[in-house]
Amino acid sequence: MTRLFGTPRNRISYDIRASAVLRLALGLLLLAISGCATFSRQSAEHQKVVNGRQLAQQGVDALQRGDIERAETLLAKAKKACPVDVHTRSQYAEALHRKGDIDGAIVEMKEAIRISGDDASMMVRLGRIYYRAGRLPEADQQAQQTIAQYPRCADAWLLAGDLAENRNDWQDAESCYLRCASFTEDVTPVLIRLARAQRQLSQPDRSLACLTRAERAYPLGEAPIELLVEQGLTLQAAGRFEAAADHLIAAMEKGTPDPELMSRLAQCELSAGRIARAEWALRQTLSMDPQNVRGREIAAEIPLARQRMGQTLQR
Repeated sequence: MTRLFGTPRNRISYDIRASAVLRLALGLLLLAISGCATFSRQSAEHQKVVNGRQLAQQGVDALQRGDIERAETLLAKAKKACPVDVHTRSQYAEALHRKGDIDGAIVEMKEAIRISGDDASMMVRLGRIYYRAGRLPEADQQAQQTIAQYPRCADAWLLAGDLAENRNDWQDAESCYLRCASFTEDVTPVLIRLARAQRQLSQPDRSLACLTRAERAYPLGEAPIELLVEQGLTLQAAGRFEAAADHLIAAMEKGTPDPELMSRLAQCELSAGRIARAEWALRQTLSMDPQNVRGREIAAEIPLARQRMGQTLQR
């Protein structure tokens, strides 16, 4: 009897255990499937981000080459792949701006600012877009808003200084550039701007001190055109006409001469008493711009300078 009645109990126990094992196996299988699906989704998202970054880098490279159409296409795809990447969005805005779509660029930068939570660099980028588009009141508002939120943001002070320079408020420009210089590590570009403001404020000695400091950042003979031009103009303001002419010549040798610089050179040569060289620079000026105002003034001064020189020689 024991054996007859024992068998069903064993079967029931076996069935219960088998059912439990089966349920556990099914649970593990479902968990594995769910985990695989989650992993698959995560892998797909990760690959999407990687692809987006690759597209963004290709877009930036195209932007640097000046291939604006390709840059816009690549950066649009990159933005679609990773819409929360503010740097990609800001580069896309730059491509739109260079293409001439100012409103589109502004929309993208405002969205980048929103996504980034008012990142200072994004706010300044928007200000620069306004500035380059000639929308100066909006650029100024953006600069001041950034400074109010980030008082130590060097780029915001630089933008504020450029805006002050644009309206010929040289005192304010000097103040902004000094603030910028105190908050940035890359001080050389700021020093050139600061020197220009100080020259306009009739402070050539302070201006030359800034330019000398800026010049130390470059190997001998590799100073950029902007620095050489500012040195030439400041030396002219300081009454050092021969040195001024030498710096202006060096600047024009590095780039394409323009009538404004060439007329400045003629003026320096004339002030230095080098009349033949002044006449050569004057001819170059008027060949590029026959109506150049400074050139015409120098043309009237040269005969008088020759007359004075002749009188001096007779004595």
